Amino acid sequence: MQTNFSSKKFYKFIMAIAFLILVNPSSVFANNTNEPITSTRCNVFTFDATGSYDPDNEDLNFLWNFGDGKSSTKPMTTHTYRKSGDYEVLLTLTDNSGHQCSKATSTQVVRVNIPPYADFTVPELACANQPVELDASASRTEKEGELKYLWKFGDGNEIAGEKRITKTYKRGGKYSVTLTVDDGSSTSCSNQSIEKNIFINEPPIAEAGEEVLPKCINNNDDFLVTFDASKSYDSNNDKLLYYWDFGDGKKAEGIRVIHRYSAIGHYDAKLIVKDSTNLGCGTSVDFVTVKLNHAPKADAGKSILVCANEEVSFDGRNSLADKTGTLIARWQFGDGTSGTGLKTSHTYAKPGKYQAKLIVENKLNSMCPASEDIREVNVNAPPTVFIKSIAAECLGNTVYFDASSSIDPDGDELEYYWSFGDGTILKSNSKVSHDYNRGGNYRVTLIVDDGKGSACSTATATKNIKINTPPTADIGSNISCCVDLPTQFNASKSSDPDGDVLSYFWDFGDGTSAQRAVTKHTYTQSGEYNVTLTVDDNSKTSCSKSTASFVADVNSTPIPVINIR
Repeated sequence: MQTNFSSKKFYKFIMAIAFLILVNPSSVFANNTNEPITSTRCNVFTFDATGSYDPDNEDLNFLWNFGDGKSSTKPMTTHTYRKSGDYEVLLTLTDNSGHQCSKATSTQVVRVNIPPYADFTVPELACANQPVELDASASRTEKEGELKYLWKFGDGNEIAGEKRITKTYKRGGKYSVTLTVDDGSSTSCSNQSIEKNIFINEPPIAEAGEEVLPKCINNNDDFLVTFDASKSYDSNNDKLLYYWDFGDGKKAEGIRVIHRYSAIGHYDAKLIVKDSTNLGCGTSVDFVTVKLNHAPKADAGKSILVCANEEVSFDGRNSLADKTGTLIARWQFGDGTSGTGLKTSHTYAKPGKYQAKLIVENKLNSMCPASEDIREVNVNAPPTVFIKSIAAECLGNTVYFDASSSIDPDGDELEYYWSFGDGTILKSNSKVSHDYNRGGNYRVTLIVDDGKGSACSTATATKNIKINTPPTADIGSNISCCVDLPTQFNASKSSDPDGDVLSYFWDFGDGTSAQRAVTKHTYTQSGEYNVTLTVDDNSKTSCSKSTASFVADVNSTPIPVINIR
């Protein structure tokens, strides 16, 4: 560059700064924008000041300050930020003149957004129709604030939710689960996705076959039974293993097995099929009933204790016989009524002891005689409970409770369980007494039990009782007042420990009274008056009232007498 100076004057040349930030090869942003500049490379920026120049053609020195404590002296440089945020980038140019105007600066704010890190845990194997836990706690972001999570489950469903969720797959198979996390910065670097696979297992279906129902025989020959699990299957096409438990202590493996029973009886043979997943849903169980019998043998069931008007179930299916419709079952309930069928129900209207008889016959073979069995049915009547006691008593006095009117229609001896409402529980007789340590309202509960253990063996009654603490009357100390002037009397400091609302009665000692906590009274004559306050908590007990008194000294105003002579 050539310059011509017409006189000896100082000429000042200002350097020009061309400041470009290259955010990608196809986009160039000019410097000095008002808005922060972002990069499609998220946290990687290229800064280019090669367009800067000095009018004097002097060599320029470059100093970049990237705002994160890092710097560079290259005209064009690439810088990688480690944390998200806004950074003010400062470019300083200096020539070698040493003049005051030898330096120029330019700034630009860049916005750094480091992409979030997406990761989650998911089991490789899980069961259909059982919750699977998906946990994205390992996902993180350098940016302040919480991540947003979008889950795609691979079955056509997706949900925007929390970082920990549960998902239940309805069908077995392989699913690709995709997690997308977003830091909310609305930039090209604001989200990240990751995909993982999960295999959902459906349990196999165990089919143990039809019930084994041999006909009635009259000898002790052994019974050979064939068990076939060939109808069992697995929807995932896993290879199945078959385990049999014949119900007589013997076991075997295989899809089709033959077992020899050595005695008559009712056997529940169990088939267990397992797939190769070792999951809880990798196993399925089925049962097949094997009934080996000679003549039918009635089994009416164990004795039972029930309540009047309660439906009682009668089940004779443990009777040894076929279940092909050849077994005839009749019930006689012992109260004049009857029923049919191996399983039925009946309601007894009155308490008492009944003998329910089950009669079973095998119609298939007339050589098998009928069989009978008795079931004892004890129908219990509930007791009736009554409590007598005083409604209110003073603290410190013993309270007496009487439940001797309680009765049991069956004549059973009753047990009495008392709860006095203050934490004290006592098993005792029908008549008890109790001393309360604090005043208050208590609910006394009595449970009587006839000892039979039925649903109607107990009855409960409650009674409310008030334990009264006397109030405290407080009117202060003696006072002095004047004739014909109203004087205030204040009993507001009176109190009741139980929180009862108090009634007030003032006796002013001159034949007059009042019934407010705070009142005024005017004496018409001088003298000393005994003022009495009575407070009442209205509990109607012997300790419901309290009194306090003081002396009111009533003075007359002096009367001036003037004689003028």
